[in-house]
Amino acid sequence: MTEPHPTVRAVVGTAGHVDHGKTTLVRHLTGVDTDRLHEEKERGISIELGFAPLDLDGDRVAIVDVPGHERFVRQMIAGAAGIDVVLLVVAADEGVMPQTREHLDICELLGVKIGAVVVSKTDLVDEDWLELVEDDVATAVEGTFLDGAPIVRWAAGDPAADARVKATLATLFAALGPAGALGRDADRPFKLSIDRAFTMRGFGTIVTGTTASGTVAVGDSVALQPSDRVARVRGIQMHGAAVDRVGPGARAALNLQGIDADEVHRSDVVTTPGALLATPMFDATFLALRRLEEPVADRTKVLVHVGTAQVEGTIALIGVDAVAPGDRASAQIRLAHPLAILPGEPYVVRGFSVLPGYGKTIGGGRALAPDAHRHRRTSARAGEVLSALAGDDVGAAVEGWVDLADQAGRARARLACELPWTEGTLRRAVDALIAAGRIAERGGTLWSRGTLLGLVERARNILQAFHAERPSRPGLHDEELRSQIRGDLPGDLFAATVDLGVADGSLGRSGDYLCVAGFTPKLSTAQQEARGRVRDTLAASGLMPPRVQDLPEVVGLSADAVGDAIWGLVEDGEAVRVNRELVYLKAPLDALEARIRAHFAGHETLDTATFKDLTGTTRKWTIPLSEYFDRVRVTLRVGDVRRLRGS
Repeated sequence: MTEPHPTVRAVVGTAGHVDHGKTTLVRHLTGVDTDRLHEEKERGISIELGFAPLDLDGDRVAIVDVPGHERFVRQMIAGAAGIDVVLLVVAADEGVMPQTREHLDICELLGVKIGAVVVSKTDLVDEDWLELVEDDVATAVEGTFLDGAPIVRWAAGDPAADARVKATLATLFAALGPAGALGRDADRPFKLSIDRAFTMRGFGTIVTGTTASGTVAVGDSVALQPSDRVARVRGIQMHGAAVDRVGPGARAALNLQGIDADEVHRSDVVTTPGALLATPMFDATFLALRRLEEPVADRTKVLVHVGTAQVEGTIALIGVDAVAPGDRASAQIRLAHPLAILPGEPYVVRGFSVLPGYGKTIGGGRALAPDAHRHRRTSARAGEVLSALAGDDVGAAVEGWVDLADQAGRARARLACELPWTEGTLRRAVDALIAAGRIAERGGTLWSRGTLLGLVERARNILQAFHAERPSRPGLHDEELRSQIRGDLPGDLFAATVDLGVADGSLGRSGDYLCVAGFTPKLSTAQQEARGRVRDTLAASGLMPPRVQDLPEVVGLSADAVGDAIWGLVEDGEAVRVNRELVYLKAPLDALEARIRAHFAGHETLDTATFKDLTGTTRKWTIPLSEYFDRVRVTLRVGDVRRLRGS
């Protein structure tokens, strides 16, 4: 049975150098010791993430305590990836240190925009030294999101210090929007990046993490990526209290049924089945930190941090050879192992050597969209699309993303899993683009106008060549034209191409045929003569015409000329092709059908001998004719005789 639980107002994270008092601060604010491991107790430093709830003026706040040691920056990034507000902790007796700077940069790269600086251990220094430290802090945060942020003095022995920090947090929360500082939204695929997975006696597999988007409820099916294993949510807890469902921006523990804990790994993602699929690369913005001493070159090997995952990868720049310190560029981040990303979520990249007085972080940005196709560095189109994805014009971004897929198109139902906007926003953008003729939809797939215009031009060229070769014919059937454009061209894409071609006046229809708009079939004198010769020969032969392959010799014309004449007579309704070898004028066939029906007026069946008498022909023509009348549903063969259809 679930219990009522306050809505989580925000996730607050600590950041800062090792042994600067982050865990002690959290313990004083919440009463929870987040150093839960024996090794943490023994060494006096945080190694893993710690979590604690804080009730503040009627709001429930989740606090994430991150490790400060350089060796545990991976865990720090995993915890900071889910925070709305940061408390950058700087010890008064040491001042700004390497991980102070690196943690500050990481928070900025992860999109944190609100926070404060807590100068801790103020009881260990005098006022003059404290003022120097505060000046040092102000210099360190200059130009960052903490420039001008509150600086709060705190010491474990100061009874008023906790109240000052809580008051500062209350002020900061007022600046948060309804979806939090990072703009989390329930109208997106559910994502929880796992930071812990374990087995609890009597319950089974438990995974914990901060929800980035969407909602999940007890009883829902979920998928774990990248394994794509499916499980069911047996229970949900938030800070020890059972709840029915959890939304974005909350610390949560999920009890999963149908999967063992040893099948789950830290860095795995829990998501809605079929939503966020593992990708080997993603399109992104990339910012090179201004404190770097040299540019970040194309194809630089890095460690990529997304959510709680750390994977080796490569920065493939788009449009530039290198990114200077402090500059931005479009990039494709290529991964050694596939990851499930939420479009729009932040990522961090770190190098493999420590920078002087700093750490290994070199940059990061926003993971804009999963991608399975490599972009060339010189691809101007890819650069334009990535710039649009990073901007605020949703329509331009959707149009570019669809156009980038070319003839493969984009599934409309998957756009919310591929682009950094909500389903509602994307739906409105797609509807507007379709109404404006910028994209087209068929069978749930979207194609850009540019892609369709290319196919229209291809279709027009094929039809122009056909008209030049066969001016007497009205055009090509749909399937003939589709196969000539591309043998495996999807039917929906072809239909969208034809729709656009007809609408813009490039293509036209003539009965069951497609043609170049405005084309009119014309018979040359030679074609008219050939058609007349074939018609006269068929008329003279009655129900015993020559075989099609023999007609050229009989009428004294080429096989192509005879074939074109037969096609025209059949299309005009003057002749009927009974099978591959025999063509009849329609008049003798109509007369034969009348005799057959007259026979059935006095008889129930028609045997082979009688049918032969009705035709006045031999077996060579009788068999094809009898099969023809079966095929056109005049007669029905029953054993060795035939009956009239419907009798």
